[in-house]
Amino acid sequence: MHRIATFFAAALLPTFALAQQGPIVDPASSTDVKLQLLLDREEIGQVITNYGLAFDMQDWDLHRSVFTDEIQMDFTASLGGGLQTMTADEWVDAVKPFFANLEGSQRIAMPLTITIEGDTAYVRSMLHAQHHLPNTKGAPVQTMIGYYDNWLVRTDAGWKITKMVQTITWNEGNWYIVEKAAGISE
Repeated sequence: MHRIATFFAAALLPTFALAQQGPIVDPASSTDVKLQLLLDREEIGQVITNYGLAFDMQDWDLHRSVFTDEIQMDFTASLGGGLQTMTADEWVDAVKPFFANLEGSQRIAMPLTITIEGDTAYVRSMLHAQHHLPNTKGAPVQTMIGYYDNWLVRTDAGWKITKMVQTITWNEGNWYIVEKAAGISE
């Protein structure tokens, strides 16, 4: 119960809607308002895409570019630890070794919903992550399926993720790959 209360208290925008319902903008809005909304949605979608793409390319400058300087991350579903506040540089430095230990990875990062209110946005995005590492303990692939809840803010440098919560609905394949890449198992 405490986790649920913390989650809702920290949210910048409501997360109740799982799908876009009705028009994304008031049809009576000006052309400028409609155009700005489309530009914001496109940029936000690219931020989400870049989040996943950067892991697969091991492009850490690109990965860093999607975040505000201070972020909140909750990867309890895969890493444990609950909601943690850190700098984006600390986050990037923490995930680099995991991906360096894999032979490859593939992410499908796609926004499922985008809700924009002024200079804040909420995005639920797809989590489909495959990790590849040939090993002697089983199959060479581990897959995570689920979603991310993302909160973004508009900055002078564009839209940036300020908070992310990972939810895994199921795992498939060899979990040893994750442990090995994380340095938990030999």
